[in-house]
Amino acid sequence: MVDIQFKKSNIMTGIFLCIAFIVLLLFIFYTSSNSYAPILIFLICITLHILYFHKIKFWIDHKNGRPGLSIEEQGILNNTADTSIFIPWEEIQSFESGFFRTQNQIFIKVRNEKKYDQVKRTTYLTALNTIGHLFRSKPDLLWIDVDVLAISEQQLLTLLRSRLGKNNRQG
Repeated sequence: MVDIQFKKSNIMTGIFLCIAFIVLLLFIFYTSSNSYAPILIFLICITLHILYFHKIKFWIDHKNGRPGLSIEEQGILNNTADTSIFIPWEEIQSFESGFFRTQNQIFIKVRNEKKYDQVKRTTYLTALNTIGHLFRSKPDLLWIDVDVLAISEQQLLTLLRSRLGKNNRQG
């Protein structure tokens, strides 16, 4: 089993930037005319979502010693999505470098993508996932956010592809 830890410096930078952006938006909100209020409130809500589900959650997991990604004998445990997900090796076809949520990430190509759109989540995250279907073609739980991991994208791709090849030869 290989555990890849979260990269604390990247998480802390993300938290700082989110908080700074919220402060800036609040400043603009209080000093501008009311016509900007709906847009500013919307941006504040989006930033709060990113701050909690994509930054503070990772920081808490890091503090608790939980790895960002676990490569196990039976499959992969991805803790870099808003909901942790285990994907068995038998379901994985390949790993692809891609662009998701404004950053390069690794996509886990599986045999049945629809299965990962039906994973049980909180009501809030289920509602966001339903809306997200309108804007993306691949399930968000199948993306590995390499930016928050203590490994480079190329190193991780090499490791994952090697492990997948080993599993395919054994299976």
